[in-house]
Amino acid sequence: MDFLSWLVVLSTLATVAFAWGVFLSNLGRIPQKSEEYEKLEDRILQLMGQFRHMSAIRLNMLDKKIEEMRKLIKEANSLYGKLCVQETKLVDKTCEWDSNVETELYDKEPESHESEHEEAPDSENNTSVERKILLLYQEGKTEQEIARSLGIGVGEVMLILSLFRHRTDHQ
Repeated sequence: MDFLSWLVVLSTLATVAFAWGVFLSNLGRIPQKSEEYEKLEDRILQLMGQFRHMSAIRLNMLDKKIEEMRKLIKEANSLYGKLCVQETKLVDKTCEWDSNVETELYDKEPESHESEHEEAPDSENNTSVERKILLLYQEGKTEQEIARSLGIGVGEVMLILSLFRHRTDHQ
């Protein structure tokens, strides 16, 4: 039983004990009002029964809500995992498409490729730098060693590694 159930049981027992104590202490003093005390005791027992019934109903409702929340959380986690997989596939396809478009532009128009080539290395460079960081990290190098070998800041290395960890933790 959980804490709330124990609390209900203990409060019920305390109420019964108190009612009996009051009843027994007053029994010797006022013998002519025994019918009133019996009615009072019956009323107290009736109210305690109603209290127990209402408490049980509320506990059952809470248990049902908790179970519903657990199901919703499981469903949300499942959907989030599927979304992350779809995002990864979309990013891979986008990178593929970008490299195909760049290859086509290079084959068709060499002059315009040079102007676009100046902008493209940044995005290619970022992707390759990210991959290089992950590969070096998997080899067991520290963040400082990775930053030094690639000629970038330690903060950038830490950011890329934390983003990668965040993505893999949630999948």
